[in-house]
Amino acid sequence: MNKTAIFDTAIELLIVDDSRQKANTCATNLKNAGFAVHLSRIDNNTEQLEETLNGDFDIALFAESATGTSVEAAIALFRQKAPDLPIIILTSENSTANFAQLINTGVRDLVPADNEDHLKLAIIRELRNLNVSKQLTKAQHSLKEAENRCTSLIDSSKAAIAYVHEGMHVRANPAYLQLFGCTDMEEIEGLPILELIAPDHLPAFKKLLRSLSRDNSQSTTTEIECLRSNGETFVATLETSEASIDGEPCTQVIIHDCSIQKELEEKLYLLSNKDIHTNLYNRPYFFDKLEATIEIALNDGPAATLFYIILDNFQEIRNTSGVVVTDTILKEVGEVLEPLAGKKDILAHFGDHTFTLLTAALQPEDAEALASLICSTIGNHTFSMNAQFVSPTCSIGVTSTSPEVTSAQDMLNLAYHASETARQNGGDQFAIAAPTECEDELQESETDLSQLIDHALSHNQFRLVYQPIVSLQGDTHENYAVLVRLLDGNKEEIQPHYFLKQAEKLGRMVDIDRWVIRNAIAELSTQRKSGRKVNFFINISADALNDDGLLLWICDSLREFEAKGPWVTFQISDKNAHENIDATQKLAEGLQKIKCPLAIDHFGHAKNPEKLFKSLPIKFIKFAPDFMHDLANNQEKQDTLNAINKLAHSFDIKTVATGVEDASSLAILWTIGVNYIRGYFLQEPSHSFDYDFNHH
Repeated sequence: MNKTAIFDTAIELLIVDDSRQKANTCATNLKNAGFAVHLSRIDNNTEQLEETLNGDFDIALFAESATGTSVEAAIALFRQKAPDLPIIILTSENSTANFAQLINTGVRDLVPADNEDHLKLAIIRELRNLNVSKQLTKAQHSLKEAENRCTSLIDSSKAAIAYVHEGMHVRANPAYLQLFGCTDMEEIEGLPILELIAPDHLPAFKKLLRSLSRDNSQSTTTEIECLRSNGETFVATLETSEASIDGEPCTQVIIHDCSIQKELEEKLYLLSNKDIHTNLYNRPYFFDKLEATIEIALNDGPAATLFYIILDNFQEIRNTSGVVVTDTILKEVGEVLEPLAGKKDILAHFGDHTFTLLTAALQPEDAEALASLICSTIGNHTFSMNAQFVSPTCSIGVTSTSPEVTSAQDMLNLAYHASETARQNGGDQFAIAAPTECEDELQESETDLSQLIDHALSHNQFRLVYQPIVSLQGDTHENYAVLVRLLDGNKEEIQPHYFLKQAEKLGRMVDIDRWVIRNAIAELSTQRKSGRKVNFFINISADALNDDGLLLWICDSLREFEAKGPWVTFQISDKNAHENIDATQKLAEGLQKIKCPLAIDHFGHAKNPEKLFKSLPIKFIKFAPDFMHDLANNQEKQDTLNAINKLAHSFDIKTVATGVEDASSLAILWTIGVNYIRGYFLQEPSHSFDYDFNHH
């Protein structure tokens, strides 16, 4: 028999017996049976018994043979001082005890003192009962706490919730009262719910109530017209389900005002697809529309023209005038561009100081005219804070859909390269990339990037930016992802998706990773010394994984800048970790020795996700960004995320959702139990550490 399952702590045993030897023998027998026992023995003395019963005991054995207080008087004292204490009478050979009478006083059993097996079984039974009693008390306490929390949550809920018994209101929360125009509970308590239903809908609602009375477990959702106290009607969705209040069965009613729901959906749509700084469309929305447009064009549908607009001297303005001014500029540029876009065109704030415009296909002369108009409109605009900085100009790259352009990224790369050509020629102008010359243009772009990368490594022409990683569960640690930007000849930033692939081809990723690690740790040390509790997440590429000197470089950088290992989490992509498992394990072991956490990035698409969990000391996994695309409408993605999230948590690994670009994903991620989120919805990568982790 598993004693631990019966009682998982030492038994506090009280024995009332004149014989110390008998008490010790009893305790020894229990110990031999597998119980841990703390023994207290006293004589059958009223004064001593009263004092002892002030202690906390699990079970009491009372020897009938003990001299002193009578059995009946002693039991009465037990019941007075410790009414719930289980008592077993150890009867003597010539016992005259009245079994029925003693049981009526609360004694649990009468056991012959010399029958060790009977005594052991009786004690096991009483301990099991005691445990059940304790668990019941705990469950009742937990239930009461849960009911109190539920009541508090319902009262503070924005959903209109009421409880109805036999058609009458017995409770309603403030949102419900407000929805129907009531000021307090007295107005609605005892009021038939039928009086809140519009007359034309009463027959249907009565039918619903009858069906609920026949089947209390039934949950329903019905659209119905409701009636406010002022006589105004509104269409609502009414949800009913079984509930109870103070132990009495009733029906929970939740009412959603459909007009409010529609308004919320419209706001959510705007939050999901609009950029908060400029009120233009955001990057994910534009990218999706561009992908769809290209697919249509490749299937002999209408063609389209893309304008890639970069503000030329934005970095100079930011350095001299600060974030507030540059945010104002972005907003005003958006306002300037909006009148130039047609009703069916898609205008977006694509990122940092970049705007994109997608139009129906334009003839070359018309595309040139529009690009020229955009340049002159921005260049000639008088900005509201003009006295503080040089007015921005822009460089524009223009391209169109064609059979040679098969993806949104290809088309963006082509337009970006054209805009770079315009900027390198002095800016405040445009350049057109002909799709028929797509391959030549991209090859030329790669050559230019190769030269820029080599120059950047030798002249320190990279720059770091930081994006917050924010907890969904109350953790206020200041976690930032570290990202790298390449600077062009004008000290303007080039986004990583334009140069990292080329860096891989050139075999320069090890050098870039080392530059990032050393400079990030230097910045981290500076932030820590200023009092910030900043932690960094730093990427390690596939090439760097196989760099035998990387761990030593990390150690030297930490030592040089007096930084600590736990402040820096190094992350490796899921694909690279699987393809370089030996190198990853070797590096992970080294990082573990210097207390640097390990994260696996772009996680979630491998067939056996637990393989890495079992072989590596992982602290974080970061879900692949594509999970976030249309997450709210994709149940399969939600189920996959949920399964992987639970698996990770079972290995004590925290999870991070990346690429979070819209509000609709947040509720799903919170429900799934994801620990952290990162994405443009919170904040785009920035040079500063200004995110407020205490208010998100």
